[in-house]
Amino acid sequence: MNMMAGTKEKQYVPLLQPIFSVEEQTVIGYESLGRVRDEKGSLVVVPEFMDPQVTPLRMTVIDRKLLGLSLDKIKDSNDQLFVNMSPDQVILEYEESKGNSLPIAEIVKESGIPLNQIVVEITEKSGSYGTDVLAAGVELLREQGFSIVLDDVGSESSNLERLGAIKPDIIKIDLNLLKKSIEQREYQSILEYLKQISLSIGSQLLFEGIESEEELYQAVSSGATYLQGYFLGKPLEYKEDKQTIRDVVVPHLHLYHEAKRIEVAKEIEFEKQIKSKLMSLPLKTITLGNRVIIDPQSFFKLDPMIQRVYVTDWQGTQVSPYYERTNDSGFIENMAFLQKNWSYMPFFYKHVKQVFRDNGNWQVSDPYWDKTLKKKVIVFSHVNEMGYSFFVDLVLEDGK
Repeated sequence: MNMMAGTKEKQYVPLLQPIFSVEEQTVIGYESLGRVRDEKGSLVVVPEFMDPQVTPLRMTVIDRKLLGLSLDKIKDSNDQLFVNMSPDQVILEYEESKGNSLPIAEIVKESGIPLNQIVVEITEKSGSYGTDVLAAGVELLREQGFSIVLDDVGSESSNLERLGAIKPDIIKIDLNLLKKSIEQREYQSILEYLKQISLSIGSQLLFEGIESEEELYQAVSSGATYLQGYFLGKPLEYKEDKQTIRDVVVPHLHLYHEAKRIEVAKEIEFEKQIKSKLMSLPLKTITLGNRVIIDPQSFFKLDPMIQRVYVTDWQGTQVSPYYERTNDSGFIENMAFLQKNWSYMPFFYKHVKQVFRDNGNWQVSDPYWDKTLKKKVIVFSHVNEMGYSFFVDLVLEDGK
């Protein structure tokens, strides 16, 4: 009787999914996705990866085996290899280090591949340790020469503390967040927020899960440096020809940029038209105590998209009522915001900066999503000869 029956060693197989660089217009690396071959010869997700009870040590043993197999596939190339590691596995690497050398670094060195070709993706799974301990482990990985990705931002435990502590080289955006941003405008604001965070900490954005042309356009529009997903290439046992992928992606990028240029030209023309109308108005003000009186009707007659008008002093304190459109010709006078200070709003000091640069013209803000109106809004602003700042909120039609 064969006592070894049923104990056949699992055959681990790493699949490689391409990662495309928008800057370089080609595939710059691959993510290693662990699979195991079952009794029927099919490749399935490693069972341990799906079991929350599996210890970090057991996971690390499997991942190191897959790493060795993956390294063989990028030998003699400049391709980067993206490998996943949970927070607990990062700490385990730290604990098992010899001197300043980590076990993962030793495996890579033995393969003859430079450490700077390896990118460690820190998964968003909650770890057993605090952020400070994780950050120390990540810093040691970085000192070894590895680049760092914070994976699946926007899913399980994503938070600003982890982003700030790790300061990843790349922020990987969660698939579902990208899809929701296409369906719901509010999620577009979240992507814009992540884009600003990435710029502030010097990170680049990688959008995963791209399955359609529309998702590709949304990712690039949201500041993607790197792209990944079935639209670009599926995970395979071999490295797909880069030129084949490039032939698929680059024409779509060209179409995106052509459409974007047309969109920008339309925006500029639209802004010129509104500014021309606003320049026709005399910005007269009458001061009564701490209140400023203006002629709101003249603004609402100019254009049906003008929704709100108000005036602040140079410090940002609102000194006029808040005039809001009610219908084609009517408006209400809202006194609730009188003496409220708006200087904390991002657009206010952008307005101040623009006035210093060019005080003879109306200025315009970037569009933002207004939760009350449930529309995109842009703010036109100007300072009159008395030093009062006029703000005109204009609701954008869909497509503008």
